[in-house]
Amino acid sequence: MNYDKGIILVTLPQDRYGKKEEAALKQEAEGREIVHALKRPDMEKYAGKAEILIGFGPWGLPAAMPKLRWFQVWSAGVDGLIAHPELKDHPVMITNTSGMHREQLTEHIFAMILSRNRVFPKIFAAQKRHEWITLADTETSVLSGKTMLIIGYGAIGEHTAIIARAFGMKVTGIRRSQAPGSDGVRVEAMEKLPELLPEADYVVNILPYTGATKNILGKKEFALMKQGAVYVNVGRGLTNDEAALIEALRSRRLAAALLDVTAMEPLPPDSPLWEMDNVIITPHYAGMRPDYPALAMEITLENLKRYNLGEPLINLVDKQAGY
Repeated sequence: MNYDKGIILVTLPQDRYGKKEEAALKQEAEGREIVHALKRPDMEKYAGKAEILIGFGPWGLPAAMPKLRWFQVWSAGVDGLIAHPELKDHPVMITNTSGMHREQLTEHIFAMILSRNRVFPKIFAAQKRHEWITLADTETSVLSGKTMLIIGYGAIGEHTAIIARAFGMKVTGIRRSQAPGSDGVRVEAMEKLPELLPEADYVVNILPYTGATKNILGKKEFALMKQGAVYVNVGRGLTNDEAALIEALRSRRLAAALLDVTAMEPLPPDSPLWEMDNVIITPHYAGMRPDYPALAMEITLENLKRYNLGEPLINLVDKQAGY
C-alpha cells in the first residue's frame, strides 16, 4: 500500500470477543496499532490517527477522521448513514455483517408468529396464575395454506421463505427490482406492493431504513392489507408509519402486529402499543445469537485480509442507497 498506515480503532469492549479472535486480529493488522476505545472522548483522541474503524459506531465520528479508509460495522443495518449524510461523500469504505443474521431472524419471525397463533401470551399468563384455561377453536390459527408476503426479500427473506414453505405456506417476495423466484417463491419489484398486500395473510417487513424506505408502509398500505392480516416487522421501525399501524390495530383491520423494532427505541412507556392485546413486542434482539461476536469477527478478519491485499471487500455498503 502506498500510504502511511494508521491505527485500527476498535469501539468494542476487548472482552467482546475471545483470545483467539484477538490474536487473529493482531496478526492481520500488519503492524498497525490496535486501540480499544469505548467512550467518545477516548475515540476522539485517536480520530486523527485511525485508518480502520471496527464496531457499531459511533456514526458521527468517521467524518471527522481524515485518515479513515475503511469502517467495518458490526451490524447489518447502517442507519447511521441517514443521520450522517456527510458520509456519503466521504471516501471511507463501509462494510457490514450482512449474511450472518438469517438463521436467528428467521427463527424469531416464526417464534412470534407461532406464539400468537398458539395463544402463548394468554397461556403463559394463565400459567403464572396456576390456572388451566379453556380456549375456543377460533382463538388459534394455523399456517398451512396461508400466504406470506416478505418485503425486503434478501438473504433473510430467502431463508424465511424456506421455513414458510415447509409449513405449507405460499410465499411472495418483494425487493427493489424483480428477480427470478425459486422453490415456488414469486419475487416481484416494490412497485407491485399495492397489488400484493391484499393477497397476504402475513406481511413480513425485513426492510432496512433508508431515505427510500422511510414510512413506506403507511395508512394507505395498511388499508390495502387483507382484513385480519398479521403484520411482522423485524427490519426497522421507521419503515412503517407507527400512528397508521396503531390505527389499523385499533380498528382490527390488522389481526395482530408482531414487532421486534419500533419507530423510537426503547419504545416510550406511554406508547399505546404496550397495552394492545393484539401486539407482541420484543426489544430489538431478533439478530442476537451466542456466537455473534465470533461470526462478526470472522467477516472482519476476511475483510482485513482483503483490505491488506487491495482486493474488493465483502458486504460493501452502497452509501448512496443506504444498504
